[in-house]
Amino acid sequence: SGGFKEVTIMANKKALELLKNEDVDAFNKWVKERRKKGKDSIDLDDQNLGGLKLKGIDLRDARLNGSNLRKSDLRDANLKSARLRQADLRGANLQCADLASADLRKAKMKGANLKKATLKDARGL
Repeated sequence: SGGFKEVTIMANKKALELLKNEDVDAFNKWVKERRKKGKDSIDLDDQNLGGLKLKGIDLRDARLNGSNLRKSDLRDANLKSARLRQADLRGANLQCADLASADLRKAKMKGANLKKATLKDARGL
């Protein structure tokens, strides 16, 4: 056993690699394929993604609890139902981002740009 867990760890590593390279197109394509196969959502809890340019990234349902997204460019990002508890979003650009049903409890939001962001049913704001 343990095969499933290894696959999950590899997937999270792959996700991290694509994000750190700011390769939004490749990430979105990869995540779409994963969803088609019915795979679990990406686990990026406690990761350092601060300052990255991730405009239009598809992080729907992703686990980003405690992650650092400080000063990240998340314009037009899909963060629908994402778990962002205690995430650091200070100074992040979330303009036009979809945060519907996202969990933002205890997230640090100071200076975050939420202009035209969708916040329907988001928790913790």
